Amino acid sequence: MRKSNVIGLFLSALVVSGGAHAADAVIEAAPEAVMADPGFVWTGFYAGVNAGYGFGGDDRVGVRVGDTFLGNIGKIEQNGFIGGAQIGYNYQMNNFVLGIEADFQGAGLDDSTSGTLTGVDLHAKSSIDWYGTLRPRLGYAWDRTMIYGTGGLAYGRVNYKMSADGVQFMDENKTRAGWVAGAGVEHAFTDHVTAKLEYQYVSFGDYTVESQGVSTRASPDFHSIRVGLNYKF
Repeated sequence: MRKSNVIGLFLSALVVSGGAHAADAVIEAAPEAVMADPGFVWTGFYAGVNAGYGFGGDDRVGVRVGDTFLGNIGKIEQNGFIGGAQIGYNYQMNNFVLGIEADFQGAGLDDSTSGTLTGVDLHAKSSIDWYGTLRPRLGYAWDRTMIYGTGGLAYGRVNYKMSADGVQFMDENKTRAGWVAGAGVEHAFTDHVTAKLEYQYVSFGDYTVESQGVSTRASPDFHSIRVGLNYKF
């Protein structure tokens, strides 16, 4: 075989081999990376509704005439059903969730007590018709489940009445400010719908109610357990 033909065959083999390797390189190219699912994110605005029950207040009713303390006639423990709506915003940083929530509740919380002092039959009654709160929340989330603590401002309409021997002489109905603290757990069933179970303690402070020279120190408060449903925007 002539030398020129041998060189030609050798060059042709190199070209074929290079093409085969190029084809293999195309076939064996790595696939594009697939982005991992980041999971549920709590960041965003939400709004919802809630309902529950209030109980276990500790408003001790003492009676004072002028500067003379006559004694206690009993204790008022506001209890009853509550229900309302809430709106808020969450911001998630890693597993921590920082938020703020405002709610407004209609309430059927009331209780009364009676006793006798210096031969006079006394009857006292207190009720909370509505209340609201404004609270920061701090939570820790495991994907779609979050536990959190909360606390802040509470305000509400408190009515206080007292009668002596069946004759009412005290009737105060005012909006009072106080404080609230609590904790809860919330779970996201979908990307937009979450449900929560929450405990709160609400206190409207300690203040004097007075009429016709007779006074008492009122301290309306209660515990509550409620469930809520939120829509996350």
